Amino acid sequence: MNDSLVMVGLSNVLTFTNIALILGGTLLGLFVGAMPGLSATMALALLLPLTFTMDPATGLSMLASLYVGASYGGSIAAILLRTPGTPSAAATVLDGFPLSQQGQAGKALGVSLFASFFGGLMSGIALLTAAPLLGVLVLKFGPVELFAIAVLGITIIGSLSQGSIVSGLLSGIMGLLLSTVGMDLITGTPRMTFGNINLFSGIEFTVALIGLFSIPQALILIENAHDSDKVASKITDRLVPRLKELRTLMPNILRSGGIGIVTGLIPGTGGDTASWFAYNEAKRFAKDKSRFGKGDIAGVAAPEAANNAVVGGALIPTIALGIPGSSSTAILLGALMVQGILPGPNLLTDYGDVTYTLIWAVIFANVGLLAVGLMFTRLCVGVTKVPDSFVACAIITLCVIGAFAINNSLFEVGLMLGFGLFGYWMNKAGISPAPMVIGLILGPVMETSFQQSMLIGQNSPMIFVESPIAMVLLGIAVLSILQATPVFRWLRSSLRRGARTG
Repeated sequence: MNDSLVMVGLSNVLTFTNIALILGGTLLGLFVGAMPGLSATMALALLLPLTFTMDPATGLSMLASLYVGASYGGSIAAILLRTPGTPSAAATVLDGFPLSQQGQAGKALGVSLFASFFGGLMSGIALLTAAPLLGVLVLKFGPVELFAIAVLGITIIGSLSQGSIVSGLLSGIMGLLLSTVGMDLITGTPRMTFGNINLFSGIEFTVALIGLFSIPQALILIENAHDSDKVASKITDRLVPRLKELRTLMPNILRSGGIGIVTGLIPGTGGDTASWFAYNEAKRFAKDKSRFGKGDIAGVAAPEAANNAVVGGALIPTIALGIPGSSSTAILLGALMVQGILPGPNLLTDYGDVTYTLIWAVIFANVGLLAVGLMFTRLCVGVTKVPDSFVACAIITLCVIGAFAINNSLFEVGLMLGFGLFGYWMNKAGISPAPMVIGLILGPVMETSFQQSMLIGQNSPMIFVESPIAMVLLGIAVLSILQATPVFRWLRSSLRRGARTG
């Protein structure tokens, strides 16, 4: 059955429309990533309303390719402007910008492109290989296990978010509360609607997503619009790296790609974590460590291979368990929800054709990235010079249009702007909005599976103890909270001191 689904997914991607959208999405991701201050998450949130009328395979192919394109595009601004286009390109600045100052911007961008291609291709193949194995595993999951997965997702995302464990968990809990707005799934009674008929159907996930990720980004760009003008280096040298250079870099690229895949598997981590980890390992394995930070090409290849490999790695827990591996994969789950597909282990069973289409789209998006990157990287140099104020106005305009287009409702435009202002405050307070989005996604899954579990267990909470899988998952959830608390850290340090004195 898995083999047939693999071929169905491949045939879904290999249509003229989907190939065209993969190339178009990759190109758009390239431009978005090249603009300092923008991110793949923001672009995905803005484009999500466009997928409403699309076939699931078509919409997912476009969004996946944008995700892949933006992961590489961030290195363009990092190398030319010393400003990471995306957070995951921060490590690329260390050696990429010195290379551009030495007149080797083309060499740096070319190595970045090929490293991104190989890293992304590795993660796509890993995802395709893991999917059949995961398909067998998820057949053992019922409502009890689904509830445990939802709890684990909230705790892990909260504990690994920016800032403290408390702020991360509060953000996730806030998302859970917002997911309960609307009609009760069992009794049909309205909850927290305040008598407003527009809230009876709940808070539209896309409205919250656009507001939380896009509006704050636009406001931050407006804040920084008075900064000095951007002056980018020019590409005057060869863009395509020589075969000898690639052969020398391949061990580094393969190691960094593996780091990216493993890092992506851990929910809450992202391309930025993988990039720094890969950069550190590249430096540790280098014969001449003194060249790092001064224009070593290995310092460009390592973080770029790692941050693109995170894409496939982050999709593994997303597809297998319905736990988004990053905020960008949370939006891909949102795209599935728009199509009426509920995230969770049933993605690999009930919606296997859509899941394998997404996997093949990731693989082909990396092939498209190589082609599009070779053709348009030089053109992207101009994008890095676009004024921040212009970009901010364009983002806000697209946010308003996107929010209104969902249900042709001005109420949802106002709701989106409200989420935007709240997201801006969260950014200023150092609280990540990602756990809130995860809470909005996992809330319905948690509520439905809990009520089903209670029916199965005749309202006895012991039903969760009787399932070994649920017990393990809930135990991990408890540990993930405890290990980040001050009490646990104090206890651990006390035990260490006691061991030393003893």
